[in-house]
Amino acid sequence: MKNSLRLSLILGGLVLTTAASSPEMSVPFSPFAPSQASAAEKTGTFTESVSANPSSLFPLTNNDGEASAVQEMFFESLADRHWDTYDWMPSLAEKWEISKDGKQFTFTLNPNAKFSDGTPVTAEDVKFSFDIIFLKGIMTAHLRPYYSAIKKVEVLGKDKIRFTTGEVYYKNFDVVAGLTVFSKKHYSKLYEKDNTMTKAEVTKDPLGSGMWLLEKWDGSTQIIFKRNPNYWNRAEMIKQGRWNYDRYIYKIVPEDSVEFEMFRKGDLTFKGLIPKQWTKQTGGPEFKSKLVKVKTVNKTPTGYGYIGWNQKNPILANKDVRWALSHIADLKTWINKIDYGMTEPTVGPYSVKSEQHDPALKPVEYDLAKARERLAAAGWTKAGKGGILEKGGQRLELTIIYPQQSKETTEPKLVDFKQKAAKVGVEINLKAIDWTTFTKLLDDRKFDGAALGWSRDSDGDLKQIWHSESINNKGSNFISYSNKEVDKLIEQHRATLDKKSRTDIARKLQRLIYEDQPYVFLTERLYTLYAHQNYVKKDKDTYNYSIGRAFWQVQN
Repeated sequence: MKNSLRLSLILGGLVLTTAASSPEMSVPFSPFAPSQASAAEKTGTFTESVSANPSSLFPLTNNDGEASAVQEMFFESLADRHWDTYDWMPSLAEKWEISKDGKQFTFTLNPNAKFSDGTPVTAEDVKFSFDIIFLKGIMTAHLRPYYSAIKKVEVLGKDKIRFTTGEVYYKNFDVVAGLTVFSKKHYSKLYEKDNTMTKAEVTKDPLGSGMWLLEKWDGSTQIIFKRNPNYWNRAEMIKQGRWNYDRYIYKIVPEDSVEFEMFRKGDLTFKGLIPKQWTKQTGGPEFKSKLVKVKTVNKTPTGYGYIGWNQKNPILANKDVRWALSHIADLKTWINKIDYGMTEPTVGPYSVKSEQHDPALKPVEYDLAKARERLAAAGWTKAGKGGILEKGGQRLELTIIYPQQSKETTEPKLVDFKQKAAKVGVEINLKAIDWTTFTKLLDDRKFDGAALGWSRDSDGDLKQIWHSESINNKGSNFISYSNKEVDKLIEQHRATLDKKSRTDIARKLQRLIYEDQPYVFLTERLYTLYAHQNYVKKDKDTYNYSIGRAFWQVQN
């Protein structure tokens, strides 16, 4: 599924996810540059890393960026985004039609499309792929807000399918075009055996239509893919100059410092860099002889880091307490000393560089005096043992959890936050947790604060994260944020097709969420930082909407 927002492990660093935008009312064009059309297929092995072992290779039941990177090796959608224009281009669907009223989308599948077991991709498979999102037992709460406007799906023939909307939603075409397609024959049988779709038979042995096959999943060490020799669209990929290697390996490396050393030794082809690594650790001789570092900018919306407060906790349900906690975050110091000036403050779900951002909103200032005032307004006035504030016999003590895989970027900021919180009478405990346990605590709502990040759309729909409906069924609103006015505006925003009017609503939403301070909104990156081995050959450092690693050639 390419339209949901994804949890990110990193509070300041490289986010390699694609965002969605509003639909184009046209059929595909020929998107390939002349220099790519004559590209010849090469061989080699591309190796990179993920910081957590995926709990599943089945996309529906997992909502984090680490797993998504692996899952997308197997599965394809009806259409793909172009890496430079961001227009939709053919994938499993070779063409499509949009009705004049914009309420019906008819897709014609490529007759050559096949799953990796050799069976054809049909319209029945596409319908099943939509239906399964709403089947009982499958935890797809993070996806349902996007597909809820689709009221009817009709199979018009073996290779033709029509989607009809029952309500206006500005992303209706996007979500349908980005629908990941599963084999009905394969996955319907698995659903009959396990209606949660979480058992090993589902999660460990994926069947998709993509060009990669699972060669080996070596416990928690690595995942090895091999090229599918019978991939249905191989000639087109060669024509585009994409995927020029025959093996792809994901090393599972929880610690970023370990990952960096592996890269320096030549064990990884590619490494996303954090500001500290770029500034302090890329001056050695190996970066003059065999390693290449890159600092670039493209149009991909940047994700953001935050500390989210669980409002099921009565202490955190108080807005004055949340504002006090935001005043404790010394963003300027963090940006200068930890991010080396390569990030900037963010103030809400929309980027400060986007049209949706209200320029009147400024980052919450670091001000311990104001933090004390806010805490006093919430009734926290009595200092107890160690100077920690008390009220009604309860200490003002909170625990922030964060993924141990992001300690390199997250922990220094949280340690500083803890020290400064103590100055105003708030005791902060810090707990680094493995990713699987961390996400379970989020799902179960068993935490006080959680530090992590979200990917972000340029014209995003906020329902997945900020609507009160997304609190239930392990939805992405894991902090249980609820504001009736925000809910109402989110629904208005979804039903508004005019971009300017939708932008006005988005600014109101940004302001309301800012006023509630449900997160300590931290930073978003200014640059994309990465490095690669010098045996990599590439035409450019980045495309408009992608770094473009799929176009790289590896001669190893």
